[in-house]
Amino acid sequence: MKGKVMLEQWLSKPRLIIALMQFSALAITSASAKPIITFTTHVEPQSTAYKFTNLLLTEAFSRIGYKFSMKTLPGKRSLHEANKGVFDGEAHRFSGLNDNNEFPNLIRVPEIQQVIQNAMFSKRVKNIAMPWQALAKYSVTVPRGSVWLTAMAKQYAKDVQELSSPVKMLNFVKHGRADIALMSIEAAELLTSKEFQESGVKQIGPVLSTLAIYTYLHKKHKKLVPKLAFALHQMKLDGSYQRLIKQSKKSGE
Repeated sequence: MKGKVMLEQWLSKPRLIIALMQFSALAITSASAKPIITFTTHVEPQSTAYKFTNLLLTEAFSRIGYKFSMKTLPGKRSLHEANKGVFDGEAHRFSGLNDNNEFPNLIRVPEIQQVIQNAMFSKRVKNIAMPWQALAKYSVTVPRGSVWLTAMAKQYAKDVQELSSPVKMLNFVKHGRADIALMSIEAAELLTSKEFQESGVKQIGPVLSTLAIYTYLHKKHKKLVPKLAFALHQMKLDGSYQRLIKQSKKSGE
């Protein structure tokens, strides 16, 4: 009986009641907080491709119980940091990334994230026939860390310079330090910006390639691979995918 009275007196103190309430709220918040998944990418934050990837993976990971964040790094560093497990995955790469087993710790999520197109952009060169073969006469610049474009450029072009961002690539072409920039049409949206509107740099020739882009998870998260693939697939079926495409394009206007 005495113990019961003491408990009632203890609980009746306002400060203790507030402390208990705060503790309970903290416990509930901690229990319900989602773990954070952080990816790296070589895609520039101002591009539509980045905005769409960020929106898409934020929602997809939320559906499987995670918060998502993404950090842009230079292309090669982005891959190596993800492969080492410094980050939880790489957000935006083509399907053949691991054909040579260069990044053995990265597992491709078997659901297409988006499709991008690559083309040539130049100020000096006005037209180009048989695009790849014609590169033998020109110096070109490619995104550093872009595995496929770099390999193709080195196979055909007279000279290849790898640069860390689309801005640097377009400036190289603008100022005559390279003849042609090989880059995605999405990245070349920068040509509509104030910096490049009067540059004279334009797309030349047809689309060079259409590549399916995938998400890669570090092997420490291999159990999430089928879950994320399913979430991405469901988003295409329930209309979320198209909604986010429109949202990403609208945010870039």
